[in-house]
Amino acid sequence: MGRWQVGLAGCALALCSSIAFSAGLLEAYQAARQNDPTFRAARHERDAGQYNIDISRAGLLPNLSFSGSYSKNTGERQSTIVNVTQQLDYRYTYSVVTLRQPLFNYDSYVRYQQGGVLAAYSDAIFDKKEAELAVKLAGAYFDALLAMEKLALADAEITAYGAQRELAERRRRGGEGTVTEVAEADSRLQLARAGQADALDGLAVALRVLEGMTGTRPGNLWPLREDFLPTGVQPAQLDDWYTLAQDNNPDIRAQRKAYENARLEVDRNRAGHFPQVDFVATNTRGENQSIDTLNQKSSINAVGVQVNIPLFAGGRVNAQTSQAIANRERAQAELDAVINSTLVEVKRQFLAVQTGGTKVTAYQKAVDSSVVASEGTLRGMKAGIRTNSDVLDAERQMFVAKRDLAQARYQFLANTLQLKAAAGVLSEKDIVEIARLLIPVP
Repeated sequence: MGRWQVGLAGCALALCSSIAFSAGLLEAYQAARQNDPTFRAARHERDAGQYNIDISRAGLLPNLSFSGSYSKNTGERQSTIVNVTQQLDYRYTYSVVTLRQPLFNYDSYVRYQQGGVLAAYSDAIFDKKEAELAVKLAGAYFDALLAMEKLALADAEITAYGAQRELAERRRRGGEGTVTEVAEADSRLQLARAGQADALDGLAVALRVLEGMTGTRPGNLWPLREDFLPTGVQPAQLDDWYTLAQDNNPDIRAQRKAYENARLEVDRNRAGHFPQVDFVATNTRGENQSIDTLNQKSSINAVGVQVNIPLFAGGRVNAQTSQAIANRERAQAELDAVINSTLVEVKRQFLAVQTGGTKVTAYQKAVDSSVVASEGTLRGMKAGIRTNSDVLDAERQMFVAKRDLAQARYQFLANTLQLKAAAGVLSEKDIVEIARLLIPVP
């Protein structure tokens, strides 16, 4: 396995004409947190959601307003008793400053509670997208590493099949082989070259995906240690993961907040039947407010309590309350559905991690056995007890086993992250732990 993994960094260099930096998994993750467009949008969405608290609190705080007017009036007044005409040109000014402090407004109080709920909802949605970023970034990084390993294996296949074709050609010329053996070796060689082309395309795409998330062209990716073997996850029991998911999964948390908001919406609509009580203070100033008050100024201060009691609104309040109750029940049903789907996902990923560890161990043994079988078959052919076809089949089985092992190793790591994301406990610490499994490349 070491023979083909040595060339991984070189494969990346061949495709990256402009190397930005040596990119470990943790560095790529931190770059994605700063540059990934989807995550930047999620961050702004979270920030916008936090303003719901300030917006809703405003309904409970004092409201100070000012209004005023100014006009210039031109006219005249003529007496019907004495033939006298009086010019009435004057300026009119008027201003009001009003302070209003709610004393009892159940609608505003419920809106304030909803503001906190909506802010918590935006936090849960952000946590979900943060976990999605970690899983997506790690998946893109693993895809790039897997593509590099596939390319290295394709190169090794070309070398092996090319050598086997030359051997078959020499045997044919020496009278020990046949044209069929040469054709078989050449066929495998051409298939390996086609596989190399596919591997090059796959690596180019994987690196472009990684670049799109990190905002920077990646440098030398750090390969996974050759001696890596899965050790399982903790906790080891599925029920414990169920408990973690019900307490921490961001989808469940968000839907619970959605249900809580729907429940408060019922109370808010019922507030349409409740009176509203406000403390009101005003200062009114006017000058030349009418013809009868020419050359007079007024300043009036008023302080009092204003009560607004709704009597009948055409049945609107009852209808809106019934609508809110229906939406609350819908939110409850959606919460149940989210919990069920989350627990299914937790079980799927838990089983994938368990079986993934078993698969990696099995593939490792298959690789070891296939290497021994390939070398033994080659010696057998030289001794005259095995054919060229046997050697080609043994080499093909070895390369398939190596590809399956590489894919199983990265899939196990991806499933581990997906399990923690489904349980709502994925953090940067988990990225750091996986990053320690990679070999730094200068």
